[in-house]
Amino acid sequence: MNHADMPREIERKYLILYPDLVKLALIPGCRRTQIEQTYLTDEDGMCRRVRKRGTPQDGWQYTLTKKQYVAFGERIELEEEITLEQYLALLHEAAPDKRTVRKERCVFTFRKQVFELDLYEFSRTLATLEIELEQIDTPVTLPSFVQVLRDVTDDERYSNYALSVHLAFPEMEE
Repeated sequence: MNHADMPREIERKYLILYPDLVKLALIPGCRRTQIEQTYLTDEDGMCRRVRKRGTPQDGWQYTLTKKQYVAFGERIELEEEITLEQYLALLHEAAPDKRTVRKERCVFTFRKQVFELDLYEFSRTLATLEIELEQIDTPVTLPSFVQVLRDVTDDERYSNYALSVHLAFPEMEE
């Protein structure tokens, strides 16, 4: 398959102060799920990860994702649902220098835009906010109840892949 024909993920990512959990809980339609993602050894120049996502009440979904950087805020993204057995087998291919990232994802709509706010197990001071877009230059109206520190869309130090090395934001490592 030609890279130009591959599915793309276009998103903006922001570093934010850890949000007020009470305000977060009051957002109409906010869906919360638990995520565990483990990075595997790279294959064919693509970053690979397996993800367990869901809740104990609703059950779990398992996916294998392959990503490759294309341009600012844009990656090739190949994702497939896998079985629990496949997930457990793939965990044996975990990259030795990476650790499993555990987070809670809160998905909500603000001014007709869908946001994903990630609360990481390793931080109670910082979090991230992402939005998937049709085009990278699509205007984004950030939620008023979130304190954005900066746009980290093209700062690889804030990718989950990079965060899996120390399980800490760069600010916390100093």
